[in-house]
Amino acid sequence: MAKFYMMAKYTPEALKGFMSKPTDDRKAASAKLVESVGGSLLSFDIVRGDYDLVMVVDAIDFNAAAGAKIAVQSTGMVSDAVILEAVDMTEIVSNAGTALGSYTKPGA
Repeated sequence: MAKFYMMAKYTPEALKGFMSKPTDDRKAASAKLVESVGGSLLSFDIVRGDYDLVMVVDAIDFNAAAGAKIAVQSTGMVSDAVILEAVDMTEIVSNAGTALGSYTKPGA
């Protein structure tokens, strides 16, 4: 499993839905969505700022997380959805060191 941070903005249509049913449990709906692609919802928060919601999910891989993102975006309820994947910086720097050892600068 991999950890992903998903952020999105609610559309005006979604906000109308909230107004008509303010107690609708969006965390439960989001958990069901994430579980449908083999993942689990670790946190769900409505936030103040450039985005309206932030979720942290464990998913099988990026493709599973992207599938959930596309599914929700296709409903028109969110826009500007973004997925950020948690990475292992130690492994990345190790790979960079290996790559640098085999790189030749232009003109060298």
